[in-house]
Amino acid sequence: MTGSPTSEAAPRAGDHGGARGPANGDAPVLQVRDVVVRYGGVVAVSRVSFDLFRGKILGLIGPNGAGKSSLLAAIGGQQRAKGGSILLQGRDVTRSAPYTRAQHGLVRTFQTTSEFEGMTVFENLLVAGRGAVGASLWRVVARSRTNRAEERRAAAKAWGVLERFEMADLADAYGHELSGGQRRLVEIMRCLMRDPAVLLLDEPMVGVAPHLVAKFINDLRAVAAEGIGLVIVEHALEVIEQLCDVVVVMALGEVIAEGTYAAVVGDEGVRRAYLA
Repeated sequence: MTGSPTSEAAPRAGDHGGARGPANGDAPVLQVRDVVVRYGGVVAVSRVSFDLFRGKILGLIGPNGAGKSSLLAAIGGQQRAKGGSILLQGRDVTRSAPYTRAQHGLVRTFQTTSEFEGMTVFENLLVAGRGAVGASLWRVVARSRTNRAEERRAAAKAWGVLERFEMADLADAYGHELSGGQRRLVEIMRCLMRDPAVLLLDEPMVGVAPHLVAKFINDLRAVAAEGIGLVIVEHALEVIEQLCDVVVVMALGEVIAEGTYAAVVGDEGVRRAYLA
């Protein structure tokens, strides 16, 4: 593809054709509309829009300082958007707290893993299954004592997730005993215990050993195949190329291109801003 970032092969956010949506016309599971993020007088994200559909993987790429992590934080609720709107399964969650968004099906991981290191892998999954997002660990544990049926359901689900990701043999391991990739996988498994509709991943390949990247990619594809929409911020372009149905390129807080990986990396404006 040649020409400007707004050429036909890489439509700007707001154009809803091509690779952006499924052929069956399903509504987006996540709609980001003209989102603005400011830190004081500095605009980190300027009127960014995109749609995410069930079972699709959308990659956010761009140079350092492009606004990717700020946008992800605004979608997740960790950072208040100063303008625009965020709709989750048709519900406006623009001003909702992160735990409220989690209750409605939106969960995220962070660049630094955040599992409870004093707990085993199995216990980490149990806490997530009992509704720990947005609540303290001890509040969740106390509540669980009054609901044994919920505890049994969470335990059965945790074993299922462990077996699915081939981590059952590490169920009794603690955080400090795990590799970087295993810790990252535990965080994703904790998210899946919440039955999300949308999963936000901030640099998921950080800490993953090179020989495990291919497995990790397959694991994320399997997650999407269940109908979960994924938004991924990732600097490893080979991962974006293999994973993403749609790629959104940001620079200086704005979307400069959107389309398939092949389309955006061939765009002249993207090469100038990011790949040169």
